[in-house]
Amino acid sequence: MALFGDLKHQTLADLAKILHIHTGILIFHSSYQGKTVELVLNRGQLRATYLDGFPIGELTRVRSILHQLHAQGHGAFEFHRQALLVGDAHLYDQPFAGLIHEIAEAAPLGTAGPMIPDDQLPHPETRFVPVLHSLSVPDSLASLWAVVQPHLAGGSSAAELAPRIGLSPHDTQTVLYRLRAMDLITPQRAAAARHATTQQAALPHEPGDSSGDRMPLSSASATPRPLVQRLLGALRRFTQGGTA
Repeated sequence: MALFGDLKHQTLADLAKILHIHTGILIFHSSYQGKTVELVLNRGQLRATYLDGFPIGELTRVRSILHQLHAQGHGAFEFHRQALLVGDAHLYDQPFAGLIHEIAEAAPLGTAGPMIPDDQLPHPETRFVPVLHSLSVPDSLASLWAVVQPHLAGGSSAAELAPRIGLSPHDTQTVLYRLRAMDLITPQRAAAARHATTQQAALPHEPGDSSGDRMPLSSASATPRPLVQRLLGALRRFTQGGTA
């Protein structure tokens, strides 16, 4: 049995219902951040997941990947029915259809919790970057952080991020608000300013360089004036003496 399609025409929840008793490999080609996802099923039980050929041992990471696939609503897939081998990885034993049902019924990723007033949410165009040497990620935000972090390396705003992670712009603003509250991200301009200040403070002075002790231009230009005045006075006295 081979099954081909795209999540544009068949939801992930419907696909999970079809495969709830089958054994084989479900493959999403370049559907998750340009990477290939492989799901190993045994009679409808999820046994292992691979991302570009590398196994994913944490079920929370698998949930975040499946959540994005469900939320974005597109992605080519194929399922190949085949018997599992004795040496095949067995990382977990989770009902695939039940897992997808939980994801489909759950609130949008990262938006659960108390309602945040709109005037406290970051502006849709404000770009954020990860905070260097940030604290460990709380368990409640681990799945969210796994989805969002790859898009923030070069800086990203809620408006740019929303279509990439499959959330509405408002929900994405909420996500960024919660990540910023945990000091996991910071506005890009603030991060750049802090970096520049740190670099300036760390720059060593060259031998003989007195740039650190330089006076303001206005003060420096004022120091020659008494000498000029003395020279003009001497010139006047010399001229007056010659005409006397």
